[in-house]
Amino acid sequence: MIGPSGTGKTLLARATAGEANVAFFSMAGSEFMEMLVGVGASVTGDTPILIKQNGATKLLSIGEFVDNFYINNEEGVVSVDGVHTLGFDSHTQREKGFYGYKNGRMQRIVGSSFKKVSSVFRHKVNEIYEIHYLGGVVKTTADHSVFIRRHGRIMAIPTKDMKKGDILVELPLNIRLPYLPGVKQRHKVIAHEFPRTADIFLDVWNDDFQIVQNYEFAMSQKGAMSQYAIAAQIGVSQMTVGNWQNGIHVPQLLSKKLVKLHLPDKAKVTLSLMKLFGYYTAEGRGTKNLEFTFGIHEVMLHQDVIRLMREVFGVSPVLEKTADNSFKIKYYSAHLGRFFTRHCGNGSRNKHVPEFIWDLPREYFLAYLKGYWEGDGYQTKSGKLSMTSISKQLILELSWLCSMHGIKAGIKYGKQQGGRIIKNKPLPDGEYWNLIIGKTANPFLSERIESPFQFKRAIVRKIVKKPYDGFVYDLCGVENEAFFGGDKPVLLHNSRVRDLFNNAKKHQPAIIFIDEVDAIGRQRGAGIMGGHDEREQTLNQILVEMDGFTPNEHVIVMAATNRPDVLDPALVRPGRFDRRVALELPDINGRKAILAIHAKGKPFAADVDWEKTSKRTVGFSGADLENMLNESAIMAARQNKKAIEMSNLE
Repeated sequence: MIGPSGTGKTLLARATAGEANVAFFSMAGSEFMEMLVGVGASVTGDTPILIKQNGATKLLSIGEFVDNFYINNEEGVVSVDGVHTLGFDSHTQREKGFYGYKNGRMQRIVGSSFKKVSSVFRHKVNEIYEIHYLGGVVKTTADHSVFIRRHGRIMAIPTKDMKKGDILVELPLNIRLPYLPGVKQRHKVIAHEFPRTADIFLDVWNDDFQIVQNYEFAMSQKGAMSQYAIAAQIGVSQMTVGNWQNGIHVPQLLSKKLVKLHLPDKAKVTLSLMKLFGYYTAEGRGTKNLEFTFGIHEVMLHQDVIRLMREVFGVSPVLEKTADNSFKIKYYSAHLGRFFTRHCGNGSRNKHVPEFIWDLPREYFLAYLKGYWEGDGYQTKSGKLSMTSISKQLILELSWLCSMHGIKAGIKYGKQQGGRIIKNKPLPDGEYWNLIIGKTANPFLSERIESPFQFKRAIVRKIVKKPYDGFVYDLCGVENEAFFGGDKPVLLHNSRVRDLFNNAKKHQPAIIFIDEVDAIGRQRGAGIMGGHDEREQTLNQILVEMDGFTPNEHVIVMAATNRPDVLDPALVRPGRFDRRVALELPDINGRKAILAIHAKGKPFAADVDWEKTSKRTVGFSGADLENMLNESAIMAARQNKKAIEMSNLE
């Protein structure tokens, strides 16, 4: 709809929806700038997030995940399917969880759970803000909102509006319990709800199915195809095919008789296996065979590993003392080496937690953590747990898992100066990450804590604006408009892309009305930042949404502007806004009718000449006429008149 301001474009849109008896959704173009991601509300690509996709859960950087949906330097919003991320659950009961306001409504955060992601977004910016808080750093754009605790409530505020001393919302959620006379302050920790039981079996042998298929094909074609033709088709040598068909040997992966150790086909995930995984992550190696290396004085650990390996796999080791006072526990089985490598990595820099640990109950994680801590950590005199690794991925995963299981943990980064001689070789410079669990959160502390769960809060220490040249990222359409991200899980506000369009689709038939569409629909290419201007990004998103309607979706999009000359051609081409309705300023008869409507309920003197007033208001819109009558009423009231006279209208 095209017409001067005040000619009733919005009123006409509402009337259309009313006459059609359909849902009506309205938003001004300027509000789209805040709602859509074009405003630049995003985090940097190195921000860790937890993603569940295709049945697998993985902690990875948001950039690593989102970049998979783009080619080269593409940017904008891309719809995704089957993707979930860690968000939060809300509740209406007063006694449950934190509480705050969302869009003017009370909101309570009672825990974390995986939420569906509708789309992903990336774009380039030239500056970011670093939020330095007690326990880590989050890097975002100025407009990205972060949840904080302020005045006893939870609220999401843009990074640019945050200040020193604000408290971020992070996992685990720590809630004060009601005060009891004579009792120290009590706290309750709300942890993520994991499955209560575990019934997982892991393939020990992990036979290569391609080799199995190749072998079966070669045997089935014996006599029907030449060995040369079979070899060419399956990609092995002719001699290999001949040996298979003549029974000289079979593929090693298929011949368990060649393996001296009688390993089980499957290993059930138990507390014992999880502790073994922890030991392996700390001190294990899976190259060609399986070995654990401990200090020669760590006799209890030697005995525990040997006992657990015998219990889980039914195998006995070869023991070896070395010249550097270490003690090796070896199992000469490439299959066992590959089994542990497959689930926990190989080499100190590449170690990680088993993928399935994200779906196990608390006691299974604690078994893994205990094995890792006993193998590669220590407990301080004050009761803290300390674990150090040169694998950043491992420490991040442990930090998130601890947080999700209600165990407060911190991460410290350090650099190791090279030069130390190990096995006659100087060590190079390196870096490491230290995971620390405080005394009140230590799950393995033997002594009783009088007031447990007293955690240090994530207090903002400083906010630094820095230049930046690269992509920033966001997840869109997450339920409750939030997801956890960071070295430790901090609650971040996600972009509310598609809210208006999704709501309209849910309530179809419906009409979407965009007022002042010229605020975002101007011809592209004129932004001060070129293709990265926020107006252009918002327009791009609207075009994507309009193209996404299917024939069976009963949604009509209407818009209004008083500047049709500046609209982008892509916005008004057929298939988008392809109908124009011109609303002109009212003529004399129209002005009479409008004056009659707005005069209702107001006291006017008998001498008011509506014909004269209509003739003198050429060029007035309906809004102008309404305002004129309101001003005349105010003037009459100031003059203590009981009725509005003609003089008040002139």
